[in-house]
Amino acid sequence: MATITLVNPASYIKVYSQSMIRAAVPHLPIRSLAVLAASLKKEGHEVKILDLSISNNPDGELVRHLAEYSPEYAGITFTTPLFPEALKLSRRIKEISPCTRIVAGGVHATSLPEETLLNSEIDIVVSGEGDITFPELVSGRELKTIKGIYFREGGSIVSTPRRERIGSLDELPFPDWSLFDLKKYRSSRICSRQNPVGPLTTSRGCVYECSFCNKNIFGREFRVKSPARVIEEIKYMLSCGFKEIHIWDDQFTTDLERAKEICRLIKANKLHFPWNIWAGVRVDSVDMEFLRMAKDTGCYAISYGPESGDEKILGQMHKNITLAQSRNAFRMAKDAGLETVAFFMFGMPAETINSMEETINFAIELSPEYAKVTLALPFPSTALLEELDREGRIKSKDWGKYNFHDTEEVWEHPNLSWKVLNRYYRKFYRKFYLRLSYILPRLKRSIKERNIFFDIYYAFRTFFPGKSIR
Repeated sequence: MATITLVNPASYIKVYSQSMIRAAVPHLPIRSLAVLAASLKKEGHEVKILDLSISNNPDGELVRHLAEYSPEYAGITFTTPLFPEALKLSRRIKEISPCTRIVAGGVHATSLPEETLLNSEIDIVVSGEGDITFPELVSGRELKTIKGIYFREGGSIVSTPRRERIGSLDELPFPDWSLFDLKKYRSSRICSRQNPVGPLTTSRGCVYECSFCNKNIFGREFRVKSPARVIEEIKYMLSCGFKEIHIWDDQFTTDLERAKEICRLIKANKLHFPWNIWAGVRVDSVDMEFLRMAKDTGCYAISYGPESGDEKILGQMHKNITLAQSRNAFRMAKDAGLETVAFFMFGMPAETINSMEETINFAIELSPEYAKVTLALPFPSTALLEELDREGRIKSKDWGKYNFHDTEEVWEHPNLSWKVLNRYYRKFYRKFYLRLSYILPRLKRSIKERNIFFDIYYAFRTFFPGKSIR
């Protein structure tokens, strides 16, 4: 039996602290760590989770934990903008507990495993899904016999053959939520109805090919949990203390009939809880029957990714949707009584001032309850990075600067300066939210629902992201 600590970096939420969406970022226990912990415990290992994002003193918490527990392994998961912090975290772990072997995983480590190992204190990288790989590497097996890892040996880096992706998701254990203190996770009323909120994935993989998206962990094959398994997992989550559930699939409605069956089973099992399709679905992947079924079973909001108001930009994204499909999806959701959230992006290589104006106007036309825009960034293992790298437009691979909402100029845009892109990022939020046609209905609703003070607070956090209310 091995002793393992799974660590979430302190800035997991703080990377949004200066963004204009910080008031709407949900604060949830880390699903990937709960999933991994369950697979490790199933094999008899002892696991603890250290979520530094909820600590007022992350370094002190780390020191205390390592001194008391001294795990044989520490697993760190991180996204691209958190890579520099993950390196610092790995060095700190080695300073405090030199014998602890550090294992890195997640989207960035999978994209750049050798870079992750070089000049760091990380010992092993798990590439791809870790459900089987991580338990094998802590079991004492010789590393060269384990698929899907990179590790240092002497002065070189050794890689093993790629591990096949998991076929039957029903065979995976339920995520272990007992390792979290759920009372410490609170999401704002913008993105929740009740707390704590639990993240649920019912599938893995996305069959679409958006140029800005990284598919290197779950791939492009749509693999699913059966509707019956999904219902049992929902029951389990509710028994753990979650009051609300958010769907975090890449594309929950890829198989629309399966999504409808999940709704039928929620109703048949008389399960009553608010839920939200938070991660977003494609505007061409829903119909009126599904939206009404979702609403009838407690779903109160759905997120879509219309992305742009210019179909030339949509084409460059390889999004394969139309403006008409977006209009229809938002209309149907509203007719079904669902709140809507819209995701947009500025800065694809074909972007112009005119196309950004069209996107702002399109967002206003769609009139979702909430809209957000991000800046296009060429993340590792995306078609966008390959294109810009080929053209010599990448100016920096300092990954800590790759933040959707608070970034410096890391690549050279062919048409626009970074100053203009940042100005339109701010303009999007001003024009969408600071208009009477948005404010007056929102004010009326806030008074009716007795949320007026919360809405004032969230508005302050949106338009004054660097300030705090004393």
